[in-house]
Amino acid sequence: MAVDTYVLNTQKWLNKTYNGKYGYNSVEENGQTGWNTIYALIRAFQIEIGISEPSNNFGDQTSTKFYEKFKRTGKESAIVQQEDGDESSNNVYGIIQGALFCKGYSIGTNTPTCHFYNGTGNAIKKLKSDAGLDDNTSDVTLNIMKALLSMDYFYSYKTDEKTLKTIEIQRYLNKNYEDYIGLRPCDGVYGSRTNKAIIYALQAEEGMLRPRRPWEDEVDGCATGEFFDITKQHCPTIPYNQVEKDYKGNIYTSSQIKRFTKLVNIALFFNGFGTITGALSEALQVSALNNFQSKYGIPVKNACDITSWMSLFVSCGNRSRSAIACDCATLITKDNIDVLVDNDYKYIGRYVSGQIWDSVKEEYVDKCLSTNELQLLFNKGIRVFPIFQGAGNKVSYFTVNQAKEDAKTAYEAAENLYLQFGAIIYFAVDCDVMDYQVTNNILPYFQALQKEFITKCRGKYRIGIYASRNTCTRVCDAGYASSSFVSDMATGYSGNIGFPIPDNWAFDQFATVTIRNKNNTRSIEIDKDGFSGKYLGISYEYSVQENGLDGLSTNANSFILVNRSGVSLPVYESMEHYNWPVATAGTQYVTSGKKIGEIKPNEFYLFYGTANPSLNTVHKILFNDGKDVRIGYVDGTHEYPGNGETNMNVANYNQRPQYHEPYSCLRYVPETNEYKLVSSAQNQEITINKPVVYFDVSGNYKGILGKGDKIIINSGNVNNTGQSRPWCYRVSKIILSNGTEITQNTYVSVGLEYETIGSERAWY
Repeated sequence: MAVDTYVLNTQKWLNKTYNGKYGYNSVEENGQTGWNTIYALIRAFQIEIGISEPSNNFGDQTSTKFYEKFKRTGKESAIVQQEDGDESSNNVYGIIQGALFCKGYSIGTNTPTCHFYNGTGNAIKKLKSDAGLDDNTSDVTLNIMKALLSMDYFYSYKTDEKTLKTIEIQRYLNKNYEDYIGLRPCDGVYGSRTNKAIIYALQAEEGMLRPRRPWEDEVDGCATGEFFDITKQHCPTIPYNQVEKDYKGNIYTSSQIKRFTKLVNIALFFNGFGTITGALSEALQVSALNNFQSKYGIPVKNACDITSWMSLFVSCGNRSRSAIACDCATLITKDNIDVLVDNDYKYIGRYVSGQIWDSVKEEYVDKCLSTNELQLLFNKGIRVFPIFQGAGNKVSYFTVNQAKEDAKTAYEAAENLYLQFGAIIYFAVDCDVMDYQVTNNILPYFQALQKEFITKCRGKYRIGIYASRNTCTRVCDAGYASSSFVSDMATGYSGNIGFPIPDNWAFDQFATVTIRNKNNTRSIEIDKDGFSGKYLGISYEYSVQENGLDGLSTNANSFILVNRSGVSLPVYESMEHYNWPVATAGTQYVTSGKKIGEIKPNEFYLFYGTANPSLNTVHKILFNDGKDVRIGYVDGTHEYPGNGETNMNVANYNQRPQYHEPYSCLRYVPETNEYKLVSSAQNQEITINKPVVYFDVSGNYKGILGKGDKIIINSGNVNNTGQSRPWCYRVSKIILSNGTEITQNTYVSVGLEYETIGSERAWY
């Protein structure tokens, strides 16, 4: 990195002046502004004002000493510019000059002179202007001194519209709420300090007192910058209904409501909603608010109520809001499941492996799912979203080698639990992760995890991520996870503050509570989770057999078929032996049990083969019932009326329901919502619409195809599915959206986990 001469001269001056003095730590003379240089400036200042134990923190003691040392009659305490002709020098002036250098301000010289003349004074005025203040004096107040001795910046070299609007908002906050927030950065970045400044601004508008200064007596009703109950109580609904009142019990005036509305629009902007011009408007952006409410899974009301306020300002939102989803480490048994049922929970996150410390037993106990627990939950209509967590509570855990171990453990657990096809397992990153750590640790971990896990499960299961907003978004944007379970309850996580909720969030953890059954005889501690509906979890167990029909003999191959009969084909849960009439020799099979779904016209499904091929009686299939990918059985003996399409005539293909055509022989055209028959052995180019995995011929995971990628298939390959991955088709070429071509034979999933009809299909 380039050496900044001004910063280098500051470092040299600090070491020359303060080396050997108690409490000062020598700073490396490298010409780079960083925290070590700022700490050196803080300690130097504390030495000058008489702090007995200098530290790296500009805290209450330093603030009080500043107030006492630089007190002025009738004015705020401040370090003031020297009078003309005053030639005295002062190390405090040198510290101010060095701090200005570190922030990039010019004072007319390249090294601290320990004087405070117009050059330094003009730099202070420029800093105040950049911070949004109207004060045009060169007085260095307590807030200015704190700003100088920090890593906050008040300008940006970026000139894009969003950055400039962010700076404008940050300056607005400083200008109007300095008594509450001090001076916050105006650098175009929405971080934790700006986030907290908005909450202070809200509390100021509610009539709460400014925060107490360290030298003042404690009083009630001071703003805290935390969105606690007192703030909730006085938060007005916008448009205002004249119900909520300010801290003193007064109805809000129209001018106050306009300022509240401006704060709503600011928060919408920082959450990625609304227009640039509307960010500082006094008119509520109703459409943007409704879009925000819809995305965050809270009621859409054309108004900003307390739940919306809190979701805008705090990652966890309103902790007291209701929920139908939760997660917990407690084993669910017949003795406590009534607690979930009585509280109307429909979705629960449970761990597929691992242990948790039991403080009562003082030992580690299992927290993982069992097949008995799954069946118990399913019988009560509660769907499950599986979670995998190793010791992922520190960043150092996430390595490539650990990913390989976790992939093996998670796969074995999923198989032992008979998790259904398409299940998403959420791998947990249960710690605060800085953005650079996402790059260095989390992304390589999930990249390795994806390769190992999908190869092992052959694409039956998908990877999700439980983490902070930024971590979820970056891992999913890289293509290493398909769904986000957001740890929004951790409001202090750097990856939550200032980041919008991921677009693909399915569950949003926002509060830990204890719930009880109706009789108040049993309780469970759970984490309440917001629910978006983008993933429903699983609702039953099964194991997809790789070959054959659950041990029944068959000489049929697997096909992916489309119902072109014009009528729905019922699907049943099982099949059973049936003693057919004398004219038909031997014991045969028929469908049995309850109807579990149907194959609607133009839907596709996976056909494994036929029991009793010569009689074409029962087919085992894998199909999507609209919520789940399920195994079932269909009756192949009926004649279904239809359009008479029969495009292929291959061995065993006649053992199918009438007029059910091979997937590769029909192409869906989204523009006209039509299904077009493709002639035999015709190569066709297919567009990928949803993320799907692909493998080499040996079954090794090779990657994920996304929207806009293309594949070339031969319509004659009607039974050319993967042997151990029958939900995949062999393709002759892949054409990535960037133009890269993959010409070797590969197998691409048809996306049974998505819709199996219409525009939501994975293949076009």
